[in-house]
Amino acid sequence: MDRIERLSESIRFRTVVRKWEEFLKFHEFLERSFPLIHSKLKVHRINQYALLYEWNVGAEESLLFLAHMDVVPAEEEGWIHPPFSGEISDGYVWGRGALDDKSSLMALMEAVEGLLERNFTPKHNLLLAFGFDEETKGYMGAKKLAEHLENRRIRIKAILDEGSAIVESVFPGVDKPLALIGIAEKGFASFDLVAKGPGGHSSTPYRNAPIERMAKSITCISKYRSKPTLIGAVEDFLKTLGHFTAFPLNVVLKHPRFFLPLIDLFFSKLPTASAMLRTTMCVTMLNAGVADNVIPEQVTATVNCRIIPGETAKEVFERIRKIVEDLDVEVVRSEKWEVSDPVEESNTKTDFYQKLVETIEEVFPNAAVSTFLTIGGTDSRHYKRLCRDIYRFSPIKMTKNDLETVHGRNERISTQAYERMCDFYTNLMQKL
Repeated sequence: MDRIERLSESIRFRTVVRKWEEFLKFHEFLERSFPLIHSKLKVHRINQYALLYEWNVGAEESLLFLAHMDVVPAEEEGWIHPPFSGEISDGYVWGRGALDDKSSLMALMEAVEGLLERNFTPKHNLLLAFGFDEETKGYMGAKKLAEHLENRRIRIKAILDEGSAIVESVFPGVDKPLALIGIAEKGFASFDLVAKGPGGHSSTPYRNAPIERMAKSITCISKYRSKPTLIGAVEDFLKTLGHFTAFPLNVVLKHPRFFLPLIDLFFSKLPTASAMLRTTMCVTMLNAGVADNVIPEQVTATVNCRIIPGETAKEVFERIRKIVEDLDVEVVRSEKWEVSDPVEESNTKTDFYQKLVETIEEVFPNAAVSTFLTIGGTDSRHYKRLCRDIYRFSPIKMTKNDLETVHGRNERISTQAYERMCDFYTNLMQKL
């Protein structure tokens, strides 16, 4: 069985959170597929389903590579090939997890197995940590893995996780592939808006009932735009864009601090780009009413916030309170209160970062490398107490269409792109 066939088989395991038997089967598959790793490295199962592989060469510091076994659910309707078939067709491996994140996990394993076959010895201890609930915030997997390493006082020099990639034809006017390394990560928090009032029969409605006040509150939240903030990672990214855009946009992007209001206006129609400049707020859930002829006594809306580095969940909470303060709506922590403050920027002067850039330039010579702000959540945030220098990058080229298949229909990775992923991790580990 070759690398492509092993990736294909990995996708056939429906490793969706709570399908725990599938994770155990996946463990057995890994053991069967990578015999040298399982005979020469220490393997730990953390909290039953998370995996930690230790390649200990006696060094004082370790380098930590992250990936996750779990995938989001997928219905078969609308897929060209079934989502858990791992079909190899038309130059692609198809299925849920092909991009997020089985390819990263399998490519890391292929790299280590290949290096062991060649009797290679790294300069640093290498750790592979695979969580099993990244798609549901990582509290059972990555958090427990991080606690395990912290309790053992393992010294981590640098961490590499998913979170960014090489994007092509994603930003208007930029044809150059951009290798984006996430050096910071947005935080998140959810709050509930609660409106209360008398109930009653729908045949005798009254003004300013809870549902009416909630509708006004949601409108205010939806229209509100936080003040734009320019962190270092985004400033460097905008300057990089400026090298590959035409006049006059190139002048604007090369001087982002001076032209920030203009950049903000330009990005207002590009949700991903706009999200790099501010804390965002989005109403994601509503709960109201028990019958179509009853005026509800209480209406609840959940607001999910993605917090830019430099701000905190507490500050965002106070901001939401001010937005709705005249509408007789209470702002409280959501029932499933979860908060993760932003992960601040990592150092780009480290040896690890320089070797990462060097490897990107060797394996993807046509790509321009830039720092980036990861706007979604990754498992790596659980490790921020262990190590400040966390980098988020997956060595794969993705177009806008490819990005839309992540968590969507017809997720797939080209066989050529996957082979290059395996080579990338091999080359990087040899440099480190």
